[in-house]
Amino acid sequence: MAAGYQLKKAEYVDRPLSEDEMWSAFAYLFSSKSHNDTSYKYGFLKAIIDNLYNTDDKLKLNFDQLFSKFAEIYWNLVLKHHIKQKNPGKLDRRSRLETILFESQEKYNIIEGIPFESLACDMRIDICKRVKSDCKNNVVGALYADLGGLFYSFSLSGEWIQLNPRMYEFACKHKVAIEKLNYYEWARFLERVNEDNVIDHLLSKIDESTMRTRSSLAYYRDILFEEFENKCFYCGKRVTRDKVEVDHFIPWSFIKDDQIWNFVLACPECNNMKRDKLAQVDFLEKISERNEILIERDHHDNVQPAKRIKMIYNWAQRNGYNEIWTPRKIGV
Repeated sequence: MAAGYQLKKAEYVDRPLSEDEMWSAFAYLFSSKSHNDTSYKYGFLKAIIDNLYNTDDKLKLNFDQLFSKFAEIYWNLVLKHHIKQKNPGKLDRRSRLETILFESQEKYNIIEGIPFESLACDMRIDICKRVKSDCKNNVVGALYADLGGLFYSFSLSGEWIQLNPRMYEFACKHKVAIEKLNYYEWARFLERVNEDNVIDHLLSKIDESTMRTRSSLAYYRDILFEEFENKCFYCGKRVTRDKVEVDHFIPWSFIKDDQIWNFVLACPECNNMKRDKLAQVDFLEKISERNEILIERDHHDNVQPAKRIKMIYNWAQRNGYNEIWTPRKIGV
C-alpha cells in the first residue's frame, strides 16, 4: 500500500468501531509514532473540526470549505505571528505552503501583520485556490493514513472528503476534547521548530489564528425581522429593528460559525443573560419549526433540519455546555 501522502483516493474502513478504537486512532495521530515534517495535519484536522456541522446529508465536505479555513489559519500563523511550520534546517528552507503565502503577500503588496480576514475578497479567493491546489496532494492522504483510514474517504480529483458516520458521531461527541488535544500537540511541534522568542504565548497564537472571524449579523437580523414576528424568540417581548439583537441559539463558542439556521432574534436583556449557555430544551421545537419555514420558503441554503439541530444541541451538552438558561418570563 502506498504511503498516505501518495494516495489519490481512498475509502474509510466501514465496520463497527468501539469508542476505544476511535480514541486509539486519535491517540496515534497525537503520538510520536506519527511522523510530522510540517504542522499541516494539525491544521487540516482543525479545518475539519470547524466544519463538522457544514457537511451535506452524506457527510461530505468539499476542499473549498476545508482549504479556505486551512489557508486562513496558516496565513495568520506564518505572516502575522511569524511562526515557522517546519524545521528550516541549515539552509533555512521554507515549506511549500509558507512559500505560497510569502509569494502572495509580495504579489498583492500586503503590509506585514495584516490578518487574513482583512484582505480583499478576491485576494482571499486566489490565496485559498493556490493553497488548495498545492497542499491537497499531501495533507489529505497523510491525515487519512495517520487516523488508520477510519475518519474519512477522499478523492483528490473530486476534491472532497466523506466522513465515516461512526467517526463523525464520535468527533461531534468529543469535539472539545479532540480540539484541545490537537492544539496541545500542535504547540509541541511548533516549539521544536521555532526559536524561543517566537513561541511565547504559543497556544494563544494558535487559538487566535484558528478562530473564525465573527461577521456582522446585521444582514441576518434584517432577514429574520422581515420574515417573522417582531418578538424576542425567548421571552416574547415585542422588539423594534433598532432595539433587537441576533443570538446564536447554540453558542458560537461551540459552533464557531455564523449560519442562519442557528440565529434567532432576542431582546437585549435575553441576549445578555443567555450569553454562552444553551437555552432550555423547550426552545428546540420552536427553532426547528422556524427552520422548517425557512426550508419551505427556499430562501436560504444550508438550513439544518430539526433532527440535526437536536443532535447538535445534544453534542454541545456532551461537550460541557450543561448550564441551561431559562428566560425570566415567557411572553404571550
